[in-house]
Amino acid sequence: MKARLKVFVLLVVFALLMVGSTCDARADSRAKALQKQALSEYRNSKTRDLALRHINEALKLEPDSAEFWQNKALFLKVSDEGETALACIRRSIELDKKVDYSHALKSEILMSLNRSDEALRAINTAISLKSRPEYSVLKATILSVQGKLDLAEKQLDAVIKLNSHDRIARARRANVAKAARHWSKAIDDYSWLISAAPAKSVSYYDNLLDRSYAYLELKQYDKALADCKAGLAGMPTARQFNVALVKIYERSGNTSEARRARQALESVDDDLKPPKSYRFKD
Repeated sequence: MKARLKVFVLLVVFALLMVGSTCDARADSRAKALQKQALSEYRNSKTRDLALRHINEALKLEPDSAEFWQNKALFLKVSDEGETALACIRRSIELDKKVDYSHALKSEILMSLNRSDEALRAINTAISLKSRPEYSVLKATILSVQGKLDLAEKQLDAVIKLNSHDRIARARRANVAKAARHWSKAIDDYSWLISAAPAKSVSYYDNLLDRSYAYLELKQYDKALADCKAGLAGMPTARQFNVALVKIYERSGNTSEARRARQALESVDDDLKPPKSYRFKD
């Protein structure tokens, strides 16, 4: 009888343990399902409020999940709730310090709060955990914001040396080189971006205009003019290309063409104005 009672007690204890384990598994499964739903909703701007609600529900089930806190920090950052996002990512890092992306996300959040020194420390931690090109690009962005253009450019040089087809690194380096007045390097990046852009896309014309100005700074007037005219061929009423045309002719000393370009610009400006009957009176 005692033996049977002992077996019964053991079976009850085992059953209770199994119930607890099943409940934990169900809670974990439910939390993961909520996370999956939240991530799906986050990808659609119309359902991002639901994403935050569902990740909060997941956190109620798994309050010590570093991954869930990381997700919540990302959702809040996208919603421009930087301070709250920062608190969430700090909690995520407290729970697991070895996740490189958490430190990178913290860096992005700090940058959104204009705290570049802290952001630089955070991205350095991310890089020490795992070296990734996107982290180096983020570091270069921080350095450029701090006015450390040469350091930013070197950071991007290293990324592009490893992968010359890195579009984001090329775009960032073009901007840094432009700010540093390193026109030849800027032209190299703009040329690559132009060749990689879809024909007649917005980025194609933006980079064409930037390259035109870079050529102008190097006094390579023929090349600057060729880029400007290529832009006008596709966008004849684009004010930015008409302004550039005036500057090229003025800087190259071609006064007669500069006069014609100014007249064309005035015509574009006049067309952009509303009819006089709709204009506000002073």
